Amino acid sequence: MNKPASPGLHPNNPHKGRYNIPALCKVLPALKAKVKRNPKGEQTIDFTDSESVVLLNKALLMHHYGIEFWDLPKGFLCPPIPGRADYVHRLSEFVDNKENKVRVLDIGTGASLIYPIIGATEYQWQFVTSDIDPVSVRSSKAIASLNPKLKGRIDCRLQDSAKHIFKGIIKPGEQYHLTMCNPPFHKSLQEAHQARCAKQRTLQPISANAAMPTKQWM
Repeated sequence: MNKPASPGLHPNNPHKGRYNIPALCKVLPALKAKVKRNPKGEQTIDFTDSESVVLLNKALLMHHYGIEFWDLPKGFLCPPIPGRADYVHRLSEFVDNKENKVRVLDIGTGASLIYPIIGATEYQWQFVTSDIDPVSVRSSKAIASLNPKLKGRIDCRLQDSAKHIFKGIIKPGEQYHLTMCNPPFHKSLQEAHQARCAKQRTLQPISANAAMPTKQWM
């Protein structure tokens, strides 16, 4: 077990500091059209624009985690990768990562598969994921199956009953080192967008468009 990290982003988190926009555009040229300059002349994107945010997410996954395919169904929330990565790295402090096949159960994974992507590529963890939404499960299965780095590491399961969490997901004889759950903070994409825009209006002009991981989609 590792020594607990100090407050702030985890030492193992690759998203400390500003985003390397040129490097991200290199792995995903489509992001170039969304790049702009903030008042300080630094490259950034419009974090209130959902298409820009999705492209940034995709580029981050390609650049840092070797993901070749990643997409979201229309209308689904796009999670902030830096914060999600920190969650995974802090969880890593509770297990011996030298142990073979650390197994993690991710409850309510959603359509993005963010936590399993990070855990599988950074620590080679084995994941079982669950969700009550068939669309989310189909999306997760597609991401897991279409990326060579994830194959054999992620088993996506549909929870048939919203009343149950573990029942129907954990099979007889299965054991897990960790369980995790990070429920959505917004009921819809519209609500998330309104909250994001409201936050941006309260920021100072220079920081409002800064391409910093801690300013993203909270």
